[in-house]
Amino acid sequence: MATHYHLIISTLIILSNILPSHQNHFATTPPLPILPLPSYSQLKWQQREIIFFHHFGVNTFTNSEWGTGKESPKIFNPKGLNTTQWVDVAVQMGVSLSILTAKHHDGFCLWPSKYTDHSVIGSPLQDGHGDVVKDFADAARAGGVDIGLYLSLWDRHDYRYGKTIAYNEYYMGQLQELLNK
Repeated sequence: MATHYHLIISTLIILSNILPSHQNHFATTPPLPILPLPSYSQLKWQQREIIFFHHFGVNTFTNSEWGTGKESPKIFNPKGLNTTQWVDVAVQMGVSLSILTAKHHDGFCLWPSKYTDHSVIGSPLQDGHGDVVKDFADAARAGGVDIGLYLSLWDRHDYRYGKTIAYNEYYMGQLQELLNK
């Protein structure tokens, strides 16, 4: 009797491992992803843990949160500007992306824009030949840090702001300058 009992139990164990279970027979497949799926760039953005945002411009020298667009470029006079130091700190902190405000609402450009004199061209920085954006981009590339540039849509300095076609042409020109750095 015991032999028959062991034979029945062994057969049931073998059959339960071979035959599909009742539970698996009714299992549903996982749902398909909901479209659209994020791109590689979007996933990378979500996986970044620390991002630096450098807000540096004429209002750094006026001690005000927002500039008016009426500031003289001559007040932009950073002594000992070292964008490599910014990137070194970013790397030490584990930052994978650093964003620089290339132009904020006051309209002051941290690069020598051919579209306005409200930029480093009119500042004492390297006798009007400075280019904070280029220095920053070069330092970030050398340090292996991705960069972003913030170019404000609002420009409190430029007379074309609010005149759609003229301002859009102006803005697109500045955007092209930055994209080619």
